[in-house]
Amino acid sequence: MNLRVKVNLFFATLLLMSLFVSMGVLISNARQSVKADMEETMSAAAQLITVSLSTEGGLDRKGGMYQHLHDLVVALSEIRSLHILLFDDEGLLFEGEPRIGKEASPPEWFIDILLPKVSPLTKRFGQGHMVIYAAPLQEINERWLDIRSILALGLGIFIFVGLTLYWGVGRLLKPLERLLEALSGFEQGNLHLRLPRFSMTEMDQISQSFNRMGQTLEQSIEENRRLAVLVQQSGDAILSLDHAGHILLCNPAAEKLLNHQSASLLGNDLASIGFSENKQQIQEALESCKRVENLETQLPKDEGGTRSILLSTVPLLDREKIVRGVICTLRDITEHKQMEAAENQLRETRLLAQHMAEVQEGERRHLARELHDELGQCLTAIKTDAVLIRNRTEETEPKVFTSAQAIIDVASHIYDVVHNMITRLRPSPLDDLGLITTLEESISAWQKRQAEISFKLSLSGELNNLSEAMNMTVFRVVQESITNAVRHANASEIRINVNNEGEQLVIDIADDGKGMEVQDFHSDVDFGLLGMRERAHSLGGEFKLTSALGEGVLIHITLPLGIN
Repeated sequence: MNLRVKVNLFFATLLLMSLFVSMGVLISNARQSVKADMEETMSAAAQLITVSLSTEGGLDRKGGMYQHLHDLVVALSEIRSLHILLFDDEGLLFEGEPRIGKEASPPEWFIDILLPKVSPLTKRFGQGHMVIYAAPLQEINERWLDIRSILALGLGIFIFVGLTLYWGVGRLLKPLERLLEALSGFEQGNLHLRLPRFSMTEMDQISQSFNRMGQTLEQSIEENRRLAVLVQQSGDAILSLDHAGHILLCNPAAEKLLNHQSASLLGNDLASIGFSENKQQIQEALESCKRVENLETQLPKDEGGTRSILLSTVPLLDREKIVRGVICTLRDITEHKQMEAAENQLRETRLLAQHMAEVQEGERRHLARELHDELGQCLTAIKTDAVLIRNRTEETEPKVFTSAQAIIDVASHIYDVVHNMITRLRPSPLDDLGLITTLEESISAWQKRQAEISFKLSLSGELNNLSEAMNMTVFRVVQESITNAVRHANASEIRINVNNEGEQLVIDIADDGKGMEVQDFHSDVDFGLLGMRERAHSLGGEFKLTSALGEGVLIHITLPLGIN
């Protein structure tokens, strides 16, 4: 039974009780009124008859008093609803009965309730006496008509008030019905439902509170959903544990990491799954619900070997800040450790390559100095002696003259070869005149040898105060780039830009040749590119090659300044 029916039944019961009480009061008052009226009427009738008898001088069957008294008794009986019996010494003189009306008689139960218990009135006079009985049917009938009218009016009022209450209660409870519908929608998951504004202040306050609660609940559930998705999709293994370290909840990443399904993991002790390092520390942290950050340990693999794991824990608190368990995250850092090892190995390899390059440059410097000092002086001495011999035998000994000239030519050729070797091993202007002059002379030499190619050199910024390693790296990179372009690019123009930007040195070498497909440096042609890249990386710089078939090649190198 709903609230609306209960409220209407309550008020209907009150109305019926009020109606019944009112009817009871009316009937009680009517009963008392009928009794009082009958007693008064009987007394008045007896008094009137007595007065009439005393005035006329007695009762005589043959006199005129008889007819007068008869008319009086009949009139009193009919008017006052009395049953009057008048006796003389001979017996019943005459009888007066109440007039029976044509109105609808009241029901028997009503007559039984209202009929008063009034004793007959007996009174003697002279030679006779009279007996008067109460016959209040007419009076009761009048009361019945009055009460019936009042009852009909009460029933009409009851029906009207009942319908009005039913409509009014329904209107008043309409906001509650909307509230129940919204709550039912909440139960079904429709958290977007909201209540309208109501005219009643109290219901409007309930409506606004409900809407705020719904909005907060919707936001909370959405946040929980996002957190659940985050946990489910997280790459780290996330597990919820109780005070004893038993697994209560885990995400798919934990199943994958531990090689178990969640059903087989739930209830197990996390510390007993096979940690091979810091096992005791992990056990204590899980049992005491302590915070642990990035504790490194290892787990065995099914296929053999181990995984490197970072374990972190944080206490799980409820709203009262009471520790209810612990949240544990496991991160597989095996690949990270392998990458660190590879990076360390690469760093060591680059340091070794840098050291080898420095040693190579030192050997080249030493060899160039030896060639210049020793072989150059010997060739100069040989050429000088050959010139003296040639000059002294020009006219006297033609054969010796010819041999001396041949020695001079061979010595000059050997000197040119040695000079070129010295330049390739260690360009002397780099030590004596600086980077700018060395690059200009090198580009000029290339222009002379490759007249069909246009070489354009652009230098900006301070370039003469760089370190020896930086000077040599720039020179070798430019030389190697030009060599590759001349040999393989079929270019008509080669542009070299070296710019000191203050914090870094920028080298750009571009050609308009046939270009290439940029891949890993694995072919014979790419060994020079690989060397340039390693030179740049050894000084902490960056190497970038941009090219496509038919679009030439652009080599962009940045070197941080201040690194020797």
